[in-house]
Amino acid sequence: MENNSFDINVELNIETLQSGELTHTKISEPGKFTQVGNSIYLRFNESLENNDKASILVKITEKGEIHVKRVAKSTNLASLLYFTHQEHNNGHLETEYGVLPLDTYTKDSKVEIVSNPLSGKINIDYDLIYDNNVIGNYKFRLIFSA
Repeated sequence: MENNSFDINVELNIETLQSGELTHTKISEPGKFTQVGNSIYLRFNESLENNDKASILVKITEKGEIHVKRVAKSTNLASLLYFTHQEHNNGHLETEYGVLPLDTYTKDSKVEIVSNPLSGKINIDYDLIYDNNVIGNYKFRLIFSA
């Protein structure tokens, strides 16, 4: 099995529309690109307040599915969301009070990766759904380069 790992720089912009309020999150961090077989993994941290951090793992499967896992130990929150182009998926948010089921509907997704020089883009437009209600609309824009 082939295992290639490279240092990368990650730029992540997330636009969130919840309850009529639009917010922007921008993350610019060093990270790791790893290819294991036909799957690709991007790992990086999100800087939080008080010098804390959340670890983020983005997996792209050979079928083009995207998995995003975010773990923030300091706040006892962990989420795992799945994205498949124009499909509903089940995910969850783990809190200190238990596991909250969260679903996604991926309105649009696109992955572009260039090997030389190593760089790529991952775009996901999705709805976050709890208890059959859309609780937010998101635009996830990740750009990376070696």
